[in-house]
Amino acid sequence: MVKISRFAILLVVFLLSINFTFVSADDNETLDFTSSDNYEKGFRFNVQGWIYLHIEGNPYERGYQHGYLLADEIVDMINRWSNIFPQKNSWNSQRKDIHRLFWNKYPKEYQDEIRGIADGVADKGGKINGNLVDYKDILALNEMYEYNSRHRNFFTQPFKTFINEFFNKLKPTAVADEHLGKCSVFIATGEATADGGIVATHMTNGHYRDDAWWQYYVTERWNVLLDIEPSDGNRILMACAPGLIWSDEDYYQNDAGMILMETSLPLGRWRRSGTPIVVRARKAIQYSNSIDEMIDIFLTKNNGLMANDWVMGDTKTGEIASLEIATRNHAITRTKNGFLWSCNNPKDDKVRWELASPTTLGIIGRITKKEFKPGPRDIKFEELKKQYYGQIDINIAKKIMSTHPINNSMFDCKIVDTKLVEDFGLWAYFGYVNGTDKMLVEKYKSLPGITNRPSCGWVSIYGLNDNNDFRLKDKKSEYKENLERLWSFETINEEVGNSIYSSPEISEDNLFFTTWNGYVYSLNLDGEKNWEKKIGWSSVSSPTANDGFVFVGSSDGIFALDKQNGDVIWHKKVGSVSCKPAVYKNMVYCGSHDGFVCALDQENGEVIWKFKTNNAIYSSPIVDNKVLYIGGNDHYFYALNAVTGEKKWEYQTKGAVRSTSCIYKKTVIFGCDDNNLYALNKKDGSIDWKFTTGWGITSSPVISKDTLFFGSLDNNLYALDPVDGVLKWFFTANAAVQSTPEVYGGYVFFGCDDGRFYALNETNGDIYWVSSPDFAIEGISNYVTKPIVSSPTAYDGKIFFGSMNGRMYSYDSWAYESLSEYKEQKTKYNLSVIILVIIIVIIFIAICVKLIKRKR
Repeated sequence: MVKISRFAILLVVFLLSINFTFVSADDNETLDFTSSDNYEKGFRFNVQGWIYLHIEGNPYERGYQHGYLLADEIVDMINRWSNIFPQKNSWNSQRKDIHRLFWNKYPKEYQDEIRGIADGVADKGGKINGNLVDYKDILALNEMYEYNSRHRNFFTQPFKTFINEFFNKLKPTAVADEHLGKCSVFIATGEATADGGIVATHMTNGHYRDDAWWQYYVTERWNVLLDIEPSDGNRILMACAPGLIWSDEDYYQNDAGMILMETSLPLGRWRRSGTPIVVRARKAIQYSNSIDEMIDIFLTKNNGLMANDWVMGDTKTGEIASLEIATRNHAITRTKNGFLWSCNNPKDDKVRWELASPTTLGIIGRITKKEFKPGPRDIKFEELKKQYYGQIDINIAKKIMSTHPINNSMFDCKIVDTKLVEDFGLWAYFGYVNGTDKMLVEKYKSLPGITNRPSCGWVSIYGLNDNNDFRLKDKKSEYKENLERLWSFETINEEVGNSIYSSPEISEDNLFFTTWNGYVYSLNLDGEKNWEKKIGWSSVSSPTANDGFVFVGSSDGIFALDKQNGDVIWHKKVGSVSCKPAVYKNMVYCGSHDGFVCALDQENGEVIWKFKTNNAIYSSPIVDNKVLYIGGNDHYFYALNAVTGEKKWEYQTKGAVRSTSCIYKKTVIFGCDDNNLYALNKKDGSIDWKFTTGWGITSSPVISKDTLFFGSLDNNLYALDPVDGVLKWFFTANAAVQSTPEVYGGYVFFGCDDGRFYALNETNGDIYWVSSPDFAIEGISNYVTKPIVSSPTAYDGKIFFGSMNGRMYSYDSWAYESLSEYKEQKTKYNLSVIILVIIIVIIFIAICVKLIKRKR
């Protein structure tokens, strides 16, 4: 009897482990939501590892918004600087020295902005070494670039620097190039680009080396996209660290059509009486409307403390330029047709000679650096320039910057073209653009606040529109963790990365999806691979399965694959295709990055008709009652005759339309980057209603029963009445919601940029369960995430979605669409419970029998 009872107990434990994995109230945890916020005219949101911050007003006012909304991040940034090389003295000593050297070189406008930032942080309780943050802390934070450079240049340490630099410059150029490298930049225009406009991109490097002040520990906090709308001058969009009034990376654009980027050059001497680079760079982007004005600002009172190659573009004229500037010498290159690049290697003789000498005379430099010798990145840029000349666009720029060795140790990337600058938008990538994650090595784990830094994927954003309606739900919410992952499938990784942006398509018990590096996959519903097929070098297109075909887009156009084996049935080059193709009768429809809507024959891919818009198309087409609906980045939403391509009507918005529309009775509904969700009359395009969110909308609306659901970049998921657009409820996540929700079995499922997958109650927005399949945002580490922008698909009680980590997931949804599904699962569950109860009774009887025998 003892043996039987022991066996029964073990059996009970085993059964408990496999039968009670259902989500239960006992699994509740509390999640702190620290994403979106606003103060007066200032707003902040998390999006794919970035913090987007919009501030506006007079200098102190905008500074206060900045400090108040990023107080925690600013304190973290200062603490990081105070913990690394070359901070040999206390932070207090450093900030005093910086104040003495630089404060009186700042104009009142920027002094007031810095004071505003400091007061905003202090009013949120921000402290350094037990003291409230003040303006000297913020000044020091802005001047760390120049201050650290001062301690490494010829003027301050002439002998030591001369010896180190002299022998370093005698090393092979390849070694020196990688030693010096912090940024990579290129800009192209005219005959070099696909449409004749400007394409520009900038990447920043983060070292792991102990002696590199620009190291990983600091650069992992460099995740702010700062949108400044000042009371005077141009509106600015720049990438920077929290608390800065300038970029420091450097990447800038403004609403006057100007682009400004930089790579640093070797250090030379400096003039203490000159104007700091912080001030000159900020003034150049805020007050310049031309390349001439920018150059003049940089050359006026140049202090020489940081030698730079400033790369510029004017989208109004199509002209691009490079300004290599040392203390005494500078060189300017300008063109309206061509390709310029920079990667920390001075090309001009006089600039190079000066920077290679312990004085500004260039005598030593003429010996050691007589001729320009290209480094590895220079060589690769030249090679790729020849390969893609005349074809360069946003997609090609992504490919160039993802190529080794250009992408080596680069921790972010920003890309724009003429049309994006005109729309005050850009593409950005936080993390290594080849898709790999930066994982901590043992020696750095002791640094306070340091974390792993995952790769977060490409995201396109536009500056905040004046018409916005900010909403924020409670910042704390209880949730249940769903641990019932059925399977995950890992895709092939290559140089550009294998992130999954696409949504899975299910057809005949098989699942189809794409990865960023251009693969299409077919899996069975148990996660086993049927086939894979490479199409182009990149894809974010979601496949469409119809009859025996799988239709899908890529960088190389649109493909029709055999559903059974993945063989290419036909392929048509119609420009890069990001959208999910639509099928109507015997026609396949897609939009392309070159602005065309195309209708093709399903059987052979022959183009039946094309409709030209004025910008790229990322929205997917839908067809309803012989009418095709699609939005464009040209700020228009179109209704076309699906058979002939003739335009029936168009509706003009104030932003790009990347959201795919849905139909509700007599209206067509879609989201827009102007912060609005629109409901238009299907017949004539007149507006029935619109709903305004806090930021842009790329998620597509879906309707279940009498409720419309969609996500927004403002970090919210919304539920509206589709009849009149009245808000029913909303849910605030920890980052942008780009994933299109799936409504199934009474719950709303969606992925989020915070790295979590959510299941909410359909009627009230309460959390049903949450799962974090990989990195997810916790607290102020808002860059530690594997965003989930893939839209989920539900089927047979399961939910399927992809992640930026290159994996496709299947979870038990714990929701059932039909009564039969529910009864089937309930029967299995009840049977398990009955068996368990019987076993427990047997154990109880066995124990009782044993006790009775002992008493006898």
